Order: sequence, then structure tokens, then C-alpha cells
Amino acid sequence: MLFDLIILNVFLHGIIAGTSFDVALVKLPTRKRIGPIAYANFARNNDLGNGIVVYPILGITTLLLTFGTTLLAFFRDTEFAIMIPLYVSCVFTIAQSLITAKAAPIMLSLKTTRAEESVLKNKLDRFAFWHSFRAVFQVLTFASSIWALIKIRMI
Repeated sequence: MLFDLIILNVFLHGIIAGTSFDVALVKLPTRKRIGPIAYANFARNNDLGNGIVVYPILGITTLLLTFGTTLLAFFRDTEFAIMIPLYVSCVFTIAQSLITAKAAPIMLSLKTTRAEESVLKNKLDRFAFWHSFRAVFQVLTFASSIWALIKIRMI
């Protein structure tokens, strides 16, 4: 069961890391080419469209799965070599959750922000700043999940 949960962790954190990587390196830089008003309209239909449901469900599910997997391993007296990457995943998950608490309200505020270029530029730049840190922690969480998978296969 622990092995299956770690595989599920790898899978779901891979989705989050890939999505976040795409946003950080593909979508957000587009705001500089098309302008903040056009990008805000895109974000309202993308991030505040289906994303308003998909992203929180994925984020909360992976948070609970990460902590649940780690707790299960802990209470089963799993070898420390496996616990280390699970603990690391928990730390990175906490970090990305705290950063999301900074980034998400900025994105959500776009829903009611008027189409003023300077205001939207400021908000999108702040969101991009926080998202870049979140993306790093999401990729690190994915990597630590792979590390746990490698460790459990070795033992």
C-alpha cells in the first residue's frame, strides 16, 4: 500500500510540477508580449475558469496525499532512508502551500480588477514573482517523491 501511495504521489506531483513549470516558463512570459489587459482576460478565462476548480482540487489532494503517505510510513516504522524523502516532500508541500496563500489572492483579484494597464501589470508581476517560487517548490516536491520511490524500490 505504501508503494502504491508513493507512486500516486509521483504521478500527482508530476502533474502539478509540469503545470506550474508551464505557467512559469510559457504562459506568464506571454503577458509581456500581449500586454497585461489581454493576459488578464486570458487568465480570467483560464485560471479563473476551469482552473478555479481544477487547481485547488489538485493542490489539496496532493497536500493530503503527501501528509497521509508520510504518516502511514511513520506509523509503520518505515526505514529512515525512505522517511527522509517523505519528510522532505512534506516540507516542500508546506512551502508551496504558504506561497500559494500569497499567489492565489492576487490571481483571484483579477476577476474584479478594472482593465487598467498599470494596475494589471502590477498584479500580474506580483503573481509571477510568487508563482516562480511556488513552481520551484512544486518541482522539488516532485523530485523528492521520485526519491522516495527510488528508495522504497531499493529496499
